[in-house]
Amino acid sequence: MPKYLLRIVEYLRSVKFYRLILGLFIFEAAWIAISAAYPQAFDENFHFGLIKVYSHYWLPFLSGQPPHADAYGAVARDPSYLYHYLMSFPYRFIALFVHNQIGQVIILRFLNIFLFSWGIVLFRKILLRVGTSKALTNMILVLFILIPIVPQIAGQVTYDNLLFPLIAAFILLAFRVVDEIKAKKPSAWTISMLAGFGILISLVTDTFMPIYGGMALFLIILTYKTYSRHFLQFFKHLVISWGKQKNLARVTIIALIVISLGLFAQRDGYNLVVYHSLEPNCSKVLTVKQCLAYSPWAYNYHNRAVVAKGNANFEFSNPFVYFVQWLYWMWYRLFFAVNGPNQNFKNYPPLPLPSLAMLIVTAVGLVALVKWWRKIFAGNLYLLMLFIVTAMYLIALIGHGYFTYLSTNVLENMNGRYLIPIMLLAAAIIGQALSRVFKAQTKKTIFALVILLLFLEGGGLLTFIARSNSTWDVQNKAIVKVNNTARKVVKKVVVKGHDSRHSGLWFLVN
Repeated sequence: MPKYLLRIVEYLRSVKFYRLILGLFIFEAAWIAISAAYPQAFDENFHFGLIKVYSHYWLPFLSGQPPHADAYGAVARDPSYLYHYLMSFPYRFIALFVHNQIGQVIILRFLNIFLFSWGIVLFRKILLRVGTSKALTNMILVLFILIPIVPQIAGQVTYDNLLFPLIAAFILLAFRVVDEIKAKKPSAWTISMLAGFGILISLVTDTFMPIYGGMALFLIILTYKTYSRHFLQFFKHLVISWGKQKNLARVTIIALIVISLGLFAQRDGYNLVVYHSLEPNCSKVLTVKQCLAYSPWAYNYHNRAVVAKGNANFEFSNPFVYFVQWLYWMWYRLFFAVNGPNQNFKNYPPLPLPSLAMLIVTAVGLVALVKWWRKIFAGNLYLLMLFIVTAMYLIALIGHGYFTYLSTNVLENMNGRYLIPIMLLAAAIIGQALSRVFKAQTKKTIFALVILLLFLEGGGLLTFIARSNSTWDVQNKAIVKVNNTARKVVKKVVVKGHDSRHSGLWFLVN
């Protein structure tokens, strides 16, 4: 390999490059946090509104619908509430000193950036733990932060930013459980912490449930295979482990289980018993008039009425056709740009080069995964666990979207942000596959550099800048002036393509 490529590889695997990646991400997200008009897309006003609702309560137990909260649905029975409740405490402190709403929002946005950044740190540990090289780990992270939707989500108020690091922490803890089971030394402390922690994460958003279920399934299978015919020994070892715990550890375990199960029972358990659903339909809890104030529910309510009358044309009812649409829109909405309320959240298409690079990486990686899956997963329980967790999540996401479509005739749950929780898990697997495609270090390095250069041609924050205009900005003269200057510069160096999704430039679009 030429010396200059060796130097590039050495830099790509260095801690300096990792720190640069983390710094670049924080810069991207901070720019959006300061610049973007409130509310940003993806329900920022919903999350901020619920934070303000919970700021009037010291405990998360709501006896009924809070006053003036109909715009947020059936709040007292919403199972995804822990983020709003926890964020209400910094909000209470901020509100004492900052009385301007946009000022409050921007400070909360920076707290969300901190949470997401913590997640990147933890996910790096996951990538390294499963055997990904330092150079490949850094490449995965830099491409991840250059996906436009990533800094845009991190730079706003949303429960996604708490879910992201918690999933990473949950998986790292699960790795420890795997090691202990394989060694036939299961720890009551670790398993209890994993179980209780998982329950709490599910209260941030119920979309975590498939990940929790996938993890439980994997650990049960692993335990059965490890102990074989002596499965009862597992419980014997757990009892022995419990006996070895110090009193403080036992109290901590019991407290965690009691608190997590109590919180779960108060929302999800009650919902299952009374409404026979983890997330009951708003109209089962409130009146239809109240629910119509909640715009997502009202939208689906009218769409379901059209379906009930037999006036719907289900163009994508075939599961395969639906899946193709799902793939397309997930890709599209990872790289697109979306305006704020001043232009009614108008969508603009992805920039061509970074979005094309994503297609190349994904296609090559999936083909390689199919070809070498036996070698990739052989002896690597961590990767196998990530595969099962990712598969369970994707099946649940696609299934929920498909059955929602059949009842509303609307393609919902096709937003790229839904892939963020498992994207780096999938990247760990795809990365292993890609490393087998290019066996020579020179070819690997050149491929990585080409993909990175394509991503740099408009990825991340640059998509926001390239597609935006001053109506996207917080209406502050200094902010608008800086963004307008950035737009002029970016226009000269980034290939924008057309602003219309239906232009001839757009491959895969009818």
